Amino acid sequence: MDVSYEWLKELVDVPVSPEELADKVSRTGIEVDGVKHPDAGLKKIVVGKVVSATPHPNSDHLHLCQVDVGEETPRQIVCGAPNVAAGQTVIV
Repeated sequence: MDVSYEWLKELVDVPVSPEELADKVSRTGIEVDGVKHPDAGLKKIVVGKVVSATPHPNSDHLHLCQVDVGEETPRQIVCGAPNVAAGQTVIV
């Protein structure tokens, strides 16, 4: 079973690192297969908020989106997601 360190921190005070916690838990007799860091490769991800999503003029299944990523002007992005809508937070 995988247990999220962040989830545990929401429930109880965890004053040690994930590795230290795994070591302490394994010393109680509970098997720990390892510590995973799923966010390790996500340092360069840009997140934005969809300002508008309109049908693409040359396609029946694409959308033209204006996405605010914190820059001076929103980025224009062509999107194929059928459920894209203004107000959504998206990975750019």
